[in-house]
Amino acid sequence: RIISHSYKSKSDLKVDLQDYNQVIKMLNQAKPSTIINLVGLTNVDLCEKFPNEAYKLNVKVVQNLVDAINQYSLKTFLIHISTDQVYDGEGILSEKNINLSNYYSFSKYIGELIARQIESVVLRTNFFGKSKNLKRNSLSDWIYYKLSLGENIDVFDDVKFSPLSIYTLCKMIELMVEKKEQGIYNLGSCEGISKADFAYYFAKMLNFSTSKMNRVKVSNCKFLYAYRPKNMLMKLAKFEKKFNLKLPKLIDEIELVKKEYQK
Repeated sequence: RIISHSYKSKSDLKVDLQDYNQVIKMLNQAKPSTIINLVGLTNVDLCEKFPNEAYKLNVKVVQNLVDAINQYSLKTFLIHISTDQVYDGEGILSEKNINLSNYYSFSKYIGELIARQIESVVLRTNFFGKSKNLKRNSLSDWIYYKLSLGENIDVFDDVKFSPLSIYTLCKMIELMVEKKEQGIYNLGSCEGISKADFAYYFAKMLNFSTSKMNRVKVSNCKFLYAYRPKNMLMKLAKFEKKFNLKLPKLIDEIELVKKEYQK
């Protein structure tokens, strides 16, 4: 049985995970065999401007879950979703190549360390696809709506990443629920590209004109408050070997997500 949780929206359990007593009450009531932690402040600029808020959602929530599980000796497996922004370097980066470059990445990394104090798996990932949350757009949502309105759009030519579709990410999380293998893993797509190339491929697959798309350098963008990593290409060998599978190519993931916007 799947039990949903949130703080504001409609769900099975409505709990403030920043409140330790509420966390204890929730876990004793639900007695989950597995927790999938999707909580986080992911707005990079907000994390930089308000580090205490980043701490509350990216660190304190994880600490409360871990402390409660330890205190009551619960047999609960934690699946913790982290980020590819813990990387910024040269080449294809393995799980050991940590390079924290902003407060968002710092807070997420601390959350990882806390999560690993119990039986858990940490998935460092990035994802795109049609958002289920009407109040929050994904990267592909943003590109699609901008192009649909015929607006100019700047895309970063100097930022490389290797995200997964939301569909594939959910399938991999489902695999983690089944296997309950512990560790820290990169989880992304093969043959990552720049965010600019991603936007161009996505636009062309949906038959949008790219005439209003402009390649820019993130290092030249004055409107960004926090530094952005320029290389988040992840080495996937550890995950693929452990679970005996081949993760998809990014181009194939874009093709998969394209169909969501054609419905």
